Amino acid sequence: MSLKATTLQKQQQAETYLSQGKIEAAIACYQQIIEIEPQQWGIHQKLGDIYIQQGQFSQAITLYHNAIKLNPNFSWFYHKLGEALMQLQEREEAVTAYQRAIELNPDFSWSYQKLGQALIQLAKWEAAIPALRQAIKLNSKFYLSYEKLGEALTQQDNLHEAVIAYEQAIKINPNSYWSHNKLGEALIRLGKLDAAYAILQKAIEINPKIYFAHHNLGEVLLKQEREAEAIAKYHQAIAINPNSYWSYNSLGDALVKLARWEEAIAIYRRAIEIQPNYYWSYNSLGDVLEAQEKLDEAIASYLKAIELNPEIDRPHVCLWNLFLKQEQWDKTETIYLSAIAKNPSNFWLWSYLGKTLVKQGRLEEAIASYEKALSIQPHISEIYQFLGDALIQQQKSDEAAAAYLRAIELNPELSWSNYNLWNTLERQGKLDAVLNLYRQFIQENPDSFLSNINLGKILTKQNQIDEAIVCYQTACYQQTLKSHPTFFKKKWNLTEVMGPDFLIIGVGKGGTTSLFSYLIQHPQVLPPVIKEVNFWSMNFDKGIDWYLAHFPPIPNHENWVTGEGSPSYFGNWEAPERIFSYFPQIKLIIMLRNPVDRAISHYYHWVRINRESRSLVTAVNDELKILQTTYANSPLDTNYWHHGLFYLGTGRYIDFLENWMNIFPREQFLILSTAEFRRTPTTMMEQVFDFLGLPNYKIPDFKKFNLGSYPSVNESIYKIMRDYFEPYNQRLEEYLEIKFNC
Repeated sequence: MSLKATTLQKQQQAETYLSQGKIEAAIACYQQIIEIEPQQWGIHQKLGDIYIQQGQFSQAITLYHNAIKLNPNFSWFYHKLGEALMQLQEREEAVTAYQRAIELNPDFSWSYQKLGQALIQLAKWEAAIPALRQAIKLNSKFYLSYEKLGEALTQQDNLHEAVIAYEQAIKINPNSYWSHNKLGEALIRLGKLDAAYAILQKAIEINPKIYFAHHNLGEVLLKQEREAEAIAKYHQAIAINPNSYWSYNSLGDALVKLARWEEAIAIYRRAIEIQPNYYWSYNSLGDVLEAQEKLDEAIASYLKAIELNPEIDRPHVCLWNLFLKQEQWDKTETIYLSAIAKNPSNFWLWSYLGKTLVKQGRLEEAIASYEKALSIQPHISEIYQFLGDALIQQQKSDEAAAAYLRAIELNPELSWSNYNLWNTLERQGKLDAVLNLYRQFIQENPDSFLSNINLGKILTKQNQIDEAIVCYQTACYQQTLKSHPTFFKKKWNLTEVMGPDFLIIGVGKGGTTSLFSYLIQHPQVLPPVIKEVNFWSMNFDKGIDWYLAHFPPIPNHENWVTGEGSPSYFGNWEAPERIFSYFPQIKLIIMLRNPVDRAISHYYHWVRINRESRSLVTAVNDELKILQTTYANSPLDTNYWHHGLFYLGTGRYIDFLENWMNIFPREQFLILSTAEFRRTPTTMMEQVFDFLGLPNYKIPDFKKFNLGSYPSVNESIYKIMRDYFEPYNQRLEEYLEIKFNC
């Protein structure tokens, strides 16, 4: 029998064995063929396919490589090689194989699909998206391509397009429970909770055992403040997957919302028992232990979170806020030193040790600690800011300016709210250098709206108003494009900038940041480029065009509103007349907080940013002397705000409110109680939306902003402040005919 006849007979025999399920016999036949005729590249491929089915991926890879050597221009070999490599998680090599397959056969959609999946597993989302789009272009009927595209778009925060992709996947395959689940996740992130609820229910209807859908439904219910229902859903998820530490963690969060502290502690500990290396469970446990005043246990929990994930700032911040409450800086120093001894390469520990030393006035040691942190990790902008602040206290302005400049180089998108940073760079003549940094960064990153805002601030400071206006307009366009892409179905026309429809005018440390953040989540509210423009109080000389550049253009008769929130307006005597002259119909929102609590919060805020070094008692007594001598029988005038650091004057609400209401009619004001706002945020936001003529909208999560931690205040100083404010509070309540319980 000829060689060719022999191999043909062996091949037929192998196929017979395969049809009979005799895999080992088939493999033996193919191996014999390769021994007889090693040049038969098709046999290498067939044997490789069998090995893949058998889970013998290394052998399959060898055979596909042999086939490629024999026939290097056949795309299918590269495609199959990619599949085998993916099974062994050799993803980079798999990407190379799929790319070669595409080069040889650019019209085969499945190679693009598999390439996209490989890139997703490598977290190369941006590269995965065009591969998956090409797969869809070549084969628009394959639902998995849309599903994977949705996944990549979600990772890029392109949620609106992700939703479209998932919806298309479901249209092609209505029974894909996974597409329903992923669509639900995207809708949750978009705040479309009712839609997410419906789609996740459908996922569960298709597959009642899909753990993720039950868990995600719990997330929806928790955001809707339906805590009891959320708890039930998390229990269902846990029943399906008893080892889901993530569901235990979320269950703990729901129990915290209901103040079921002990249960939450037990649940977080169960999550830790299942997955002892997940840092966030320790962080959440620390939060509850702190709320229960179990401070030593909370410290231990935060430290464990830091040990597990030392480069994440959140547990460091939580631990630091706990230390701020205690003000036991010698104990704090000991804890940080002990943690550093266990993990000397943790730059955040060195950084927060530096902050602890600053609190003790040991500036040289603090600077050395910051420098140690930077020697470990020289690319953290925040630490350079801490270093700059310490150097300012030593009156080393040149060195501080260099530190602040380095902070900006590392992160041009940092917040310019740091008082020392701004003023030091200006005094040291560094604004031109900063200007150049921003111009270069924006040239390389033209879509960085935060950098355009910062550049606008610098140009404003240098009185280059026209160029600053362009920066703010550019930032506004970029921000609105990202947050409200549907708005751009209409033309962006700068001649249609009408200015704000509402202003949150006060008070500072009264919850205005939280209110503003909730308000701009409404789909019909377009935010300005920054929350606090401070135009009517501090920047009026910049001109109305400068102010209007902070707002998006809203055509007449369009159902959108915009506005800003600058607490500095409330105490400014000139602001009401200025605003009325331009916007007499504007709606004004005021948040009034118990003035004693407001003053204490204000004081500790300035302590945290190192602007205040006096004790609370000294600061209050110093201010009382000024108030009782200069302003005993008259409203505060503008000179009051220039006498230094102030805390009490802002709380004389009646003095300022009368000034505002002498100009604007009562119906243009919405006056809210901070205490009530914190107790019933949903009800209060309904009131705000109604005041602004907007349909009600459920805020997904009432996260609190700008929360400060500080120790308990001595009752005697609290009483001094309460007694001081009593007559002003009484006048306020009589004037408004509202009981604020101030």
